[in-house]
Amino acid sequence: MSARQVPKQRYLAPKEAASFRQVLKLYETHQYKKALKVADTILKKYPEHGETLAMKGLIMTFTDQRAEGHELIKLGLRNDISSFICWHVYGLFNRTEKNYEEAAKCYQHALKYDPENGNILRDLALLQVQMRNLDGFISSRKQILSQRPEIRQNWTALAIGYALVKDYALAESILQKYEDAMIEAAKPDDIEHSELLLFKNWIIHQSGDVKRALEDLEKIADVVLDKLCVLEYRALYLLELGRSEEAARAYRKLINRNPDCKAYFEGLEKALKVTDDVPKRKALYAALAKQYKRSNVAKWNPLVFLTGQEFKEAVSEYLSGFLARGVPSAFVNLKPLYTDDSKVQAIEEFALKYLSTLTGVASNGSSSTSNGAKDTAEATPTTYLWTVFYLAQHYSKIGKQDVAMEYVEKAIAHTPTLVEAYMVKAKILKRSGDLQAAADTMNQAREIDLQDRFVNSKAGKYYMRANKNDEAVSTISLFTKNDGAGKGVGDLHEMQCIWFVTEQGEMFARQDKIGMALKRFHSVKKIVDDWWTDQFDFHQYATRQGTARTYIDLIRWEDSLYSQPFYTRAAEDAIKTYLSLHDTPKSARVAAELAGLSEEERKRVMKKLKRDRAKENKKLEAEKLSEKDDDPLGKNLENTTKPLEDAMVFYKPIKDLEAWKWLGEEIEKRKNAPVEAKTEATA
Repeated sequence: MSARQVPKQRYLAPKEAASFRQVLKLYETHQYKKALKVADTILKKYPEHGETLAMKGLIMTFTDQRAEGHELIKLGLRNDISSFICWHVYGLFNRTEKNYEEAAKCYQHALKYDPENGNILRDLALLQVQMRNLDGFISSRKQILSQRPEIRQNWTALAIGYALVKDYALAESILQKYEDAMIEAAKPDDIEHSELLLFKNWIIHQSGDVKRALEDLEKIADVVLDKLCVLEYRALYLLELGRSEEAARAYRKLINRNPDCKAYFEGLEKALKVTDDVPKRKALYAALAKQYKRSNVAKWNPLVFLTGQEFKEAVSEYLSGFLARGVPSAFVNLKPLYTDDSKVQAIEEFALKYLSTLTGVASNGSSSTSNGAKDTAEATPTTYLWTVFYLAQHYSKIGKQDVAMEYVEKAIAHTPTLVEAYMVKAKILKRSGDLQAAADTMNQAREIDLQDRFVNSKAGKYYMRANKNDEAVSTISLFTKNDGAGKGVGDLHEMQCIWFVTEQGEMFARQDKIGMALKRFHSVKKIVDDWWTDQFDFHQYATRQGTARTYIDLIRWEDSLYSQPFYTRAAEDAIKTYLSLHDTPKSARVAAELAGLSEEERKRVMKKLKRDRAKENKKLEAEKLSEKDDDPLGKNLENTTKPLEDAMVFYKPIKDLEAWKWLGEEIEKRKNAPVEAKTEATA
C-alpha cells in the first residue's frame, strides 16, 4: 500500500490502543454504556480513527440508535477501508439486520486483510451454513480446523459439513482422524464423546455399509451413554441385514421397554416376516396384547389389517373396553379407520348394539339391561354416557348431523356438566353451517371450566369462524397478560401463536377488511421467517455440545419449513388477497358500492360508510401489535400499488413445491395480461 493510501489515523498511541482493546472487551461483555464512554475518549484525540468509529457505531446499534450507528460504521469503513476490524464490524451489523449475503461479503473482505483470523472465519462459516452455501462452509471449516486441530468441535463441524452434502466417506474419515489423534482417553461420562461415536456410526449407516455399521456399533456399545439409541440402531441394522431372528429379539427387547411405540411393533412385524400374512400377524398381536395388557398399540394395530368378521370381533373388544372404562378419546383413536366404509359400518353396528344393552341405564345410577339380565360392570350410567357420546362423534364424522345432534343432546341431558359434550355439539353445529350457534355452544363449554385453556382457545377460534372478532379477542385475552399494546392480540403475536394469527387474518378477509387481513398474513410470514432465523443460534451450539445427529435433523426440518401447512395456508390466503386487489383495486370496489345510486343517496351511503368504518377502525386500532405499530389498520398494505410483487414475497419460498405451482401461474397470468384487459376487468 502506498503512503497516500494509508489512513491518516490508522495507528493509535499505546494508551489509546489499550483503550481500544478495552472497548472490544466491554462490547463482548455487553457493557455498552462503558464501551461508548471509552470510545469517545479515543475519538477526542483521534476523531477519524476508522476502527473506533466502526466499533462505536456497532455498539450504538445495540442501544436503540441503529440509524446513527449504521452511519458511523460506514464512516469508519470509509476512513480505513483496509481494516479487517471495520469490515468485520460491518459484517456483524448486516448479520443483525439478517442481510446474510452482504454480511458474508463483508467477512470475505475482512479475510483479505487478515486471512488467518479465526473469529472471522468462524462467523463466515456460520453464515454459510445458514445460507446453505455448504461448499463454502466446508472450505471455511477446513481452514479453522487447520488452525486449531486440538479442538474437538472443529472436527465435528467439518464432518457435519460433509454429511450435509452426503459425502459420508470424507465425513467418516474426518472423525476417524480425530479419534486417532486423541491423546487422552475419553472419560466414562463424556457425553460429547458418546455423541461423536454415535454420529460416526450414523454416518457409516448412511453410507450404505450396514454390516460395518453394526460391527462398529458393537464396538462402541459399552462406551455410548445413550443405551436406547444403541438398542434401536442394533434392531434396525439387524433387520436391514436380514438377520430376522436376532432382529426380532432386538425389537421385542425394545417393546418391553416401551410397549406404546408403534415403530417397534412395525419393526417386529418385518423381522418375523408377517406383514403380508394376516393369520400370523393376527396371532402375533394376540400374543402381544396378552403379554402387554396396557399397550394400546398391541390392541389397535390389528384393526388396520383385519377385515370382515375378524375386524368386527376385534373392534368390538377394543371399543367395548374403552366405553366400559369411560375413555373420552375412543373416537379419536378409531378415527383413522373411517376411510374404510365397511369398517365404519361395522363400528356403527357394534356401537348401536352395545347401546341397546344399556338402554335401561338411568341417570340416577340404577341399571338394567334390555334383556332383563342382572346388572353388569358395563351397564353403568358412565358407560351409557360415553356410548352416546361416541355415537354423536361417529354420525357427525360420516355427515349425519341431525342424528349426531340427537345423540349429543342425550349426553348433555345425562350429564349437563360434561365439557366434551358441548364441544362435540359445537362441532356438529359448525358442520351444519350454523357458525354463530356453534360459537355460542363452544362458549358454553368454556364457561363450564374456566381454567381450561384448550377450551378457551377453541371458543376464540369458533368466534372468529363466526366473524365475531370482539368476542374472540375478549375470550382469548382471558389467558394472556394484557399489559402491552394490543392486549391479548399483541401477546399472542409475541408468543407466535400462529393458528390465532391465521384464523384472524381469514376472518378479516371474509369481512373485506383487506388491510387487517394482510397485516395478519404478513405476521404469519414474519413468525415463520423468525423460525428460520432462529436456527442461526444452533449452528455453533450444536458443534460445541456435540449434538451432531440432532443438528442435522434440525437442518432438514428447517429446509422443509416453508412447505409446512402453517405457512402454505397463510401464503395462499395472502396471495389470493393480493390477486383480488390487482383485479379489483380499492377505488373500483368503492365505485361498485355506489353504482346506480343518485347523488343524494351516494352522499348518504358514503357518510354512513365513513361513520361505520371510523367506529370499526377505533376498535381495531386497539389491537395494534406494538407501540411502534404505525399502521395498525394495514392501510399501507391495502393501498399497495404493486400487489403482484407483494404476492411474490409469499410465493417465493414455495415456488418449487409442485402443489403450489398454480399460485405462481395465477400471478404470472396477471403480469402478462394486456393493459386493456386489466382496465376492463376493474371497470
